[in-house]
Amino acid sequence: MSSKYALNRDNVTLSSRLVTSMRSAILAGDLKGGERLSERAMTEMFGVSRSLVREAIQVLAVEGLVTVVPHKGPTVTLLDQKAAADLYRVRGSLEGLACEEFTRHASEDQRQELFAIFDRLKDMLGREDADDLIEAKNDFYRCLLTGADNDVLEQMFTQLNNRIVQLRRFTLSASGRFPETLKEIGAIIDAIRDGDGASARLLAEAHVAAAAAVVIRRFAELEKTSEL
Repeated sequence: MSSKYALNRDNVTLSSRLVTSMRSAILAGDLKGGERLSERAMTEMFGVSRSLVREAIQVLAVEGLVTVVPHKGPTVTLLDQKAAADLYRVRGSLEGLACEEFTRHASEDQRQELFAIFDRLKDMLGREDADDLIEAKNDFYRCLLTGADNDVLEQMFTQLNNRIVQLRRFTLSASGRFPETLKEIGAIIDAIRDGDGASARLLAEAHVAAAAAVVIRRFAELEKTSEL
């Protein structure tokens, strides 16, 4: 059975490419939080052996995207309210640092690329699509981290951001949230334009705190709904 995630075998590093493809399936929502990752289903989905699937699951478990439950097997990690709050607290510190480092170290080309990505986001106002918004925000962070020129920060932020992508769907889909997101990012952009790294850092931390508050509120709403 063919699948859009099936891999072409004519290249090397099939194992690492499988990890990338499985990660993409999780971040895209094709493998949803709480979904059991049976070896048989994964071999059919990706067109690889069970041994490669086991290796990939181990790597993704280390990244926090997969949870291995004793006697039940691996599942896509389903974040709860506490885990979400913890992730956003750490993300606030990392994103603030990334904005400050970008302000100090980014080249003019990198600055212009970041500003152009922000313009892309602004053009989406009124016709928001969750997948397009997440893609644009991921591009924004990619550019931000490249310009920050800090390899340790990039590695830590990227792994953390992968775990937050599912939660970002909560915040971007929240009623009225996207215009506020644009205002918050716009303020960060203005600080970067002015060369004010300290303000960019504080504004980024405030932006993440606002997103975290929306996520926590959505968790509370879902919990309340489940009780009805």
